[in-house]
Amino acid sequence: MRRILVPTAIAVLALAGCSAEEEPKTAEAPSSAPAVSTIPSPDAGQTKTLTDALSTIKPELAEDEQRAVNRARNVCKDVQDGKDEATVTTNAVERFSGGSAGELTEAQGAEIVKAVKSAFCA
Repeated sequence: MRRILVPTAIAVLALAGCSAEEEPKTAEAPSSAPAVSTIPSPDAGQTKTLTDALSTIKPELAEDEQRAVNRARNVCKDVQDGKDEATVTTNAVERFSGGSAGELTEAQGAEIVKAVKSAFCA
């Protein structure tokens, strides 16, 4: 019995010494508050201006208003991030191409960027 108690007592004392040490401070946990988007979102009037402009470029671009607004917000983010005009235009073409709109040209992409800027992304 003594053979078991002595090693056990030593282990307990050794572990007790470990807990006496100050633990290193860790960074505070990030707040659980949701992140606030910095991408502008058009109000009702701006959305109408945007969809009207998109319709003049190609009517199919405005068929799904929510999709058009989401894609326009991403174009606006590119503008706000300071991306060069060629990149913003190319990204707009990629975002808005497909579905019933089909493939868009760079000229149409430039018009989309212009529409987004004039509607709500100053």
